[in-house]
Amino acid sequence: MAHAKSLRVIGQSLEVAKLLAFELETDGPNYVLRSDSLTNTGEWILRHALSPHNFSDENSRQSPVSRSVRFSPTDISRLDHQARKQRRLDSSPPKQTYGRPSQLLRALGDHLDQTQVIDFHISWTSTSVSVDFQSLNGQSDSRTFTTDKLQELGSHSRFRRSTTFRYGIPVPKKYTDH
Repeated sequence: MAHAKSLRVIGQSLEVAKLLAFELETDGPNYVLRSDSLTNTGEWILRHALSPHNFSDENSRQSPVSRSVRFSPTDISRLDHQARKQRRLDSSPPKQTYGRPSQLLRALGDHLDQTQVIDFHISWTSTSVSVDFQSLNGQSDSRTFTTDKLQELGSHSRFRRSTTFRYGIPVPKKYTDH
């Protein structure tokens, strides 16, 4: 699964939990979230979203220092399916809120996909996003983004997703045969 989709889904969960500062990293196919500002309520929301049928009070009684939440590919697929189902049921017009964490994480994930990143560590604060990563070719690098820069990356990503190129000319997908 692409990082863009996974990070968007994780971002949607973070929006519900109202978590604005966190660290997120890959652990094989999983994503591990840690945050010093994760409240008991926020942690309950995330853990309940990840395992709504197997939730117990024992799972929620971690010390604040060791609080972490793991998103597996199965969790992400299930959460994405639930969100798509909810959007279909919602009769209100879609909101164009590109500054939401889910959209900013999607933009960052799209950038990581374009760079062919396999492992990363994200530090997210209200003013900046730092990411250390290793690409498919084994090279390590790091970048720091502002939310404005991520919004800009997101607008370019939306253009790429909604446009097909024919003969080097951008053609919106609604005008193609696909």
